[in-house]
Amino acid sequence: MNAVIFGLQWGDEGKGKITTKLSRDFDFVVRYSGGSNAGHTVEYPDFKLIHHLVPSFDVRANVKGYISNGVVVDLGVLKREIEELMSKGIEVENRLFISNLCHVVLPFHKLLDEKLESVKGSKAVGTTKRGIGPSYADKAHRVGLRLCDFENEIILDEKLEFIAMFYESVYDISDISFDEVLHDYQYISKFVISPIQFRKDYRDASLLFEGTQGVLLDVDVGTYPYVTSSYCSTSGVEAGFGFPVTVDKKIGVFKAYLTRVGEGPFPTELYGSEGEVLRRVGGEYGATTGRPRRCGWLDLPLLRYAIEVSGCDEMIITKADVLSGFEYVKVGVNYRLAGRKLEMPYNLQVLSEVEVDYVKLPGWKNLEDSNFDGFLKFIESEVGCKITMVSTGPRVDDIVER
Repeated sequence: MNAVIFGLQWGDEGKGKITTKLSRDFDFVVRYSGGSNAGHTVEYPDFKLIHHLVPSFDVRANVKGYISNGVVVDLGVLKREIEELMSKGIEVENRLFISNLCHVVLPFHKLLDEKLESVKGSKAVGTTKRGIGPSYADKAHRVGLRLCDFENEIILDEKLEFIAMFYESVYDISDISFDEVLHDYQYISKFVISPIQFRKDYRDASLLFEGTQGVLLDVDVGTYPYVTSSYCSTSGVEAGFGFPVTVDKKIGVFKAYLTRVGEGPFPTELYGSEGEVLRRVGGEYGATTGRPRRCGWLDLPLLRYAIEVSGCDEMIITKADVLSGFEYVKVGVNYRLAGRKLEMPYNLQVLSEVEVDYVKLPGWKNLEDSNFDGFLKFIESEVGCKITMVSTGPRVDDIVER
């Protein structure tokens, strides 16, 4: 059986922990999109890992990881992640594989990312400035560098020379050294594999695909232009993996409230002290950037939209424990635009103009409280999708089935 774990919101739903927990039932966890702009935090009993590129497989179990061709790879970040795993006594060799068709994030990309955000001014998206967007853009422009290019020194030199010329001519960015990139490649090269070889060796393996960010940040179906540069929804699995594959189960993860990082519309956003309380008790600061996240109440119109476009089969809720002790919680149940009710936004462009209708529900003392069960049933009845698991705390094993 194959499955995919993905976010139903603007990312930061706790997918890393869920992926790690469920990975024990699979042979491989496969990253199929994104880059080091992801920050999947996994808390084990004795240590914590933050996965930017290494798939979130349970390091204590007999499961492996594969970074497929839909991912753009920052070699320095990947090297440091591998070193951290090894420093904790975790076996990495023969357990982590990287497609040689992955595109590489270069120093040029980070400089261009910063430059583009500066030029956009008030229309800046609020990227992580990790060079992810420019790397995907170079892929589309057919000037990108792939891991397979490192296998031939003559081809590599020619491509690096061309990329340097291209960036100086088009973007006025120059005088970049590739020495660190070359050094980092030598370190990670033993993990690089042809996707054909991976397919041949592991044709019958069970695969758990790990999404990054969330449906609402998907480059096509998200809140464009305030999105990431890759396919975060379930439709990106085959393109990112590089082969036709059957996904038997699509598991969406969402928080009991809502957050987003960067710019863009946020209908249920809380401001002032209310938003700060959620940020503080939920520890809502980016794992990649450290930036404080914008916080708000759960938005069911957007959740319905994400379920619809992703084909979500079942859901897992996280961070409900954060709301324990609140006197009440509010849930956005539908929008109003020009006096007309909208249960689901078929056009995300209207989000900055809508008013939200809320339902106020009684809070819960703990997750055994009947009020919490009522909260879950209310969500299920409103969105038409079953919540099969509940995260009860920050650690990887703090999950219960329903």
